[in-house]
This record gives sequence, structure tokens and C-alpha cells, in this order.
Amino acid sequence: MALFLVHDQQDLSEVKDFLRANGLPSEDVKLEGSLFIIHRDANGKIIGCGGLEFHGSYGLLRSIAVASEFRRTGCGKEIVEYLITRATEKGLLGVLLLTETAPSFFEKFGFNNQSRDDAPVQIRSSSEFSSVCPVSAIMMSLSLKPTEKAII
Repeated sequence: MALFLVHDQQDLSEVKDFLRANGLPSEDVKLEGSLFIIHRDANGKIIGCGGLEFHGSYGLLRSIAVASEFRRTGCGKEIVEYLITRATEKGLLGVLLLTETAPSFFEKFGFNNQSRDDAPVQIRSSSEFSSVCPVSAIMMSLSLKPTEKAII
């Protein structure tokens, strides 16, 4: 199993199909202003994916999905850790996410529940926050300490 960057429309189409198959929204997933990765098995089949949208000084973690037969194998953990590392290297102040089903999973990475009213304006204007994710979704945040060699 290995992680791969999504860098073309064919990969993006596969990601959208995978998200739909796992009950997650996919209509607004795009490459522009985002970093998406896929986890493939030895046969090249997608077994997990995740993305990080860039909104000013903040990142929005989204579309974290793992095929049911690969859950609890570390696949999701590897995806989230990779994306948090990229956010830190980019010099972001924090990463936020919206979830209805996995707050305890994200707590393991240091994310904390936060009121949606406290979201930075850049995040509030994202499609994920404003229209895709229901208001019942829990917002969680993680403050970051950027590395000295921030990649801009």
C-alpha cells in the first residue's frame, strides 16, 4: 500500500467515485487550491483518500475516507498525518474539519471540538462549510506551529 498525490482529472474522477461509494460528498472536490492524496493497494485500487483545501492561513481537512475492509489498519491515520504535515510545512496557522461520524478518530491527532461560529472567515466561505456539510456536523480544529522552513 502506498500514498500518491492526485494530480490529474483521471485521479480526481477516481477520488470522486470512491467518495460517493463511501457516502461522502464529492461534487465540490477539486484540485485547484487543494492537495488530495490517495492510498492504493498493491493492485492499484484506491483504498483510502483525503484532502486539504487551502483557505488563506488555514486548511480544511476533508474527504477522509477508507474502504471498509481497510479500516483500523492505519490507512486513515497515515492519510491524516500526511496532510497535517503538509499543512505545517506550508506554514498554516491551523487545520479545521467538519465531521458527523468520526470526532473520536480526529481527537487522536489533537483536534478539538469548536463552535462553528468560531471558524475563520476563510473557512466559513468554503463550499464544504457553507453548503456541502450539514449544520449538524461537528467542527473541529487543530492549531499548528509552522516549521522554520515554511513552504509557501
